Amino acid sequence: MSLPQRNHLRLLLALASCTCLPLLQAANIAIVNSQALSFGKFVAANGSVTVNPGGTRSVSGAIVLLQTGPGQAAQFVVTGDADAVYSVSLPIDGTVSITNGGSTVAVNGFASNPVSTGVLPVSGTQILNVGARLDVTAGLTPGAYSGTFSVVVDYN
Repeated sequence: MSLPQRNHLRLLLALASCTCLPLLQAANIAIVNSQALSFGKFVAANGSVTVNPGGTRSVSGAIVLLQTGPGQAAQFVVTGDADAVYSVSLPIDGTVSITNGGSTVAVNGFASNPVSTGVLPVSGTQILNVGARLDVTAGLTPGAYSGTFSVVVDYN
C-alpha cells in the first residue's frame, strides 16, 4: 500500500516543478524629459495662454502672443517593453505654478498625447508630448518664469 502513495507523491512533485519555472520579467518602464514646456512670449492681460500637446499656442482674454517666442509642448521619452500598455498621470489643477522672484502664475489643464494611456511600439520607445494652460492676470511682472511638474507612467 505504501508503494502507490509514493508514485502518487512523485506525480504531484513533477507537476509542481512544472509550475515553478521562472517567468520572464517585464523591463522597467522609464520616462525622461527631453524638451521643456514653454508658453513663449506674450503681452500679459487677464486671460490664459494654452500650449496643446502638439505645440500649438492659443489664448483667451486680452493676451497678445508675440511671434519671437512661440512656445512649445514638453516632450518626454518613454521606454519599456514592446507592445506594453502604460498609463499616463499628469498634474491635477491647482498643484503647479511657475515663479519669477515674488510673482507666481498657476499652470493648469495639463493634457498629453498619447492621452491617458499609451502603447509602446516594437522599439519599446515612444514620445509623450505634454501641454498645459497658463492662467495670467493683467499687470504680471515681466520676465522669465520657471517651475517643475511631474509626469508619471506605469504599466497597466
